[in-house]
Amino acid sequence: MNVNSWSKNLVSGYWPKREPNSHKGSHGKVGIIAGSETMPGAAALCAAAAVESGAGLTTVNTLRSVIPIVAGHVPEATFYYRDDNLNGFLEGKDAVAAGPGLGRLSDDIIEDLITNFNGPLVIDADGLYKLGSHEDLIRKRTAPLIITPHAGEMARIINKDIEYVNSNRYETAAKLAADYGIYVVLKGPETIVAEPEGGLWINHTGNSGLAKGGTGDVLTGMMLAFIAQGTDIQPAVSNAVYLHGYAADYLIEQGVAIETVTGSKVINVLSESFQAALT
Repeated sequence: MNVNSWSKNLVSGYWPKREPNSHKGSHGKVGIIAGSETMPGAAALCAAAAVESGAGLTTVNTLRSVIPIVAGHVPEATFYYRDDNLNGFLEGKDAVAAGPGLGRLSDDIIEDLITNFNGPLVIDADGLYKLGSHEDLIRKRTAPLIITPHAGEMARIINKDIEYVNSNRYETAAKLAADYGIYVVLKGPETIVAEPEGGLWINHTGNSGLAKGGTGDVLTGMMLAFIAQGTDIQPAVSNAVYLHGYAADYLIEQGVAIETVTGSKVINVLSESFQAALT
C-alpha cells in the first residue's frame, strides 16, 4: 500500500494562481446544496468557507426560509430555491457539494446528482446516509466523486462497525476508493485522502478542537472552492484537509482554548493561516 504524507511544500506547489486580469468566472462557479429548517448553519458555514477559500461565485441551493439566515452570514453568496428544478441549478457549475444540514430525507437529491451532474461532486454529512444503496450508479459515473465520511458514516457505508473502521483506517479508505472508483476522505486524527487509483495521502495538521459540529461543513466548503479553481482533484482535496487542520492549529497558537475551537473561528482565521502556511 503506497502511503504518502501531504506537506506544506506540496500545499504551496499546488496552490491555485490568480492572474491579474482574471474575473469571478476564472476562479470557479460552485454550487452548495445544504441547510434545512433545523440546520441552517451548516449551509452558512459551508458557503462562507467556499467564499473565503477563493471560489469565484458561490450559489447556495436551500429552503426559502433558510436563505435570509445564510445571507446574513455570507453576503457574497447567491441563492437558488430548492423547490425549483435541480437542472437549472447545476447549469454552469464547475463543482458542486451536497449534504451539510440537508437532513435524512435528501436521498433523491443525491441520486439525481450522482446520475446527472457531470462535474466534480463532493458528498458530505447527511448526503452520505444512504450512499451504499447507490453503488451501481456510482460505478457508472465518469466525473469525479469525492466523499468525506467520519468513522461512523464510513461504517454505515461499508456495513461494518466503527471499531472495525478505526482499526483499519488505511485499508478501509483504500478499498472503498478502489471499489467505487471515487476519492474517499476519511476524517479523523490524521485524515486520509484515498484515490481511486490506489494512492493514499495522510494529513498531519489539526487537533481535537475540530471534534465539534460544523467543522466538517467548513472543510467541505474549502474543498469545493479548491477543486473549482482548477487544481487536480487529489491535490485540491489534500490542500483543503491540510489547511483546515492548519487553521485549527493556528487558533491554538494564537491562544484560543482548544475547547472553544469552532467552525466559525476556523473560517475567521483562514486568511491569516493561508498566509502563514504559504510562507
